[in-house]
Amino acid sequence: MSLPDLPVDALLAQLQAVLSAAAPYLVALGLLGAASWVWWTIRRAALVREALADRVQAEVIPTATFDPGEGEIGRWARQLGRMHYAADNVPARGSAVRLRYTAVEGKMRCYIEGPAAAAAILTMPGFAEVEVRTQQGQADIRPVRFNGPGGKP
Repeated sequence: MSLPDLPVDALLAQLQAVLSAAAPYLVALGLLGAASWVWWTIRRAALVREALADRVQAEVIPTATFDPGEGEIGRWARQLGRMHYAADNVPARGSAVRLRYTAVEGKMRCYIEGPAAAAAILTMPGFAEVEVRTQQGQADIRPVRFNGPGGKP
């Protein structure tokens, strides 16, 4: 007997029998999927909260002759954009880099803040004429200094 020869009532009866037999398994699979999704959401939120609580900050101090070129700015932006990859196992929301500008006694100050897992990348200078200083309380992180052209720091 082929499929077109079966009456529609018989097909519907077979479909109903298959669905009624599979219904408990489909419900269990749906509940398992929903429980997994809830667990994953809670775990991810905990990872983000932990990463945001454990951040490092560095101050960026340019020289008086600081005038970066377009290529240098693009390279630094790409370096900051790759912070997510350096902070392994930290969700994207927790591995964001924050640039913060403040004015203290008429002097503008720039701070870079990011995840502690990527502190080494955060403290790397992005420009030749910029010094990166870590904040107090972070003595284990040392700034990296590169010599400019002609061997002068």
